[in-house]
Amino acid sequence: MSKFHFDTHVHLDLYKDTDNIIAHINERKSYTIAVTNLPILYEKARKNIPDTKYIRFALGLHPELIHEFPEQVTEFFKKLKKVRYVGEIGLDFSKEYTSYQNLQQEFFKRCITECHRLGNKILSIHSRKAAREVIDIIGPEFNGKVILHWFNGNQSDTRRAIDNGYYFSINNEMIKSINGRKIIELIPLNRILLESDGPFTRTFKNNYDINFFDDLIMSISTLKECKIEDLYKILRNNFKTILESNK
Repeated sequence: MSKFHFDTHVHLDLYKDTDNIIAHINERKSYTIAVTNLPILYEKARKNIPDTKYIRFALGLHPELIHEFPEQVTEFFKKLKKVRYVGEIGLDFSKEYTSYQNLQQEFFKRCITECHRLGNKILSIHSRKAAREVIDIIGPEFNGKVILHWFNGNQSDTRRAIDNGYYFSINNEMIKSINGRKIIELIPLNRILLESDGPFTRTFKNNYDINFFDDLIMSISTLKECKIEDLYKILRNNFKTILESNK
């Protein structure tokens, strides 16, 4: 079996043992998109963590933090034109952020508009309790690559996102939940990507180990009734497709 490992959503800068994790990623040749939560943290990570063949940092401004760091909005858009990877961005309409829905939507709409204008961006998007609104804002004509991270929308939301051509990054927590499995069952194999969302998932909270993805892939193959050898090939192709430039 030819294994191919990748992680489309990990908060590499939030681990305490980042150096060891980087060494592990490079040793295992696991292609990694390291998202950030603020532009200032993106800059810090780019400065302190060396570039490698397997790690790419994404410029982010997490929806939970927009109201706390309004000055970071300007910094985000200053940097946006120079980056290809964008995340973590999106909307979070959880109870504690109800008062900031308009602020979040204003930023996210502007972000999608700018990414579409600039073109060829790869976005990792947060949509907790706001799946419908996220899909409404992005729409079907966006000219970059959309990855819905840890998606938990309903079946209607899921089908709309599929019809719009979005991808979904699946983690170990999703495969363990009833709603998560229902979502995965709906997603075509050619739209599935993998993520750890470390250190915010139980699996990757205290230890980042590439081998954990093998367990996830095994579970997906069982759920989707797909041979595991075929699933590795499909996932590899999905990731390569994400990286392709839009002509």
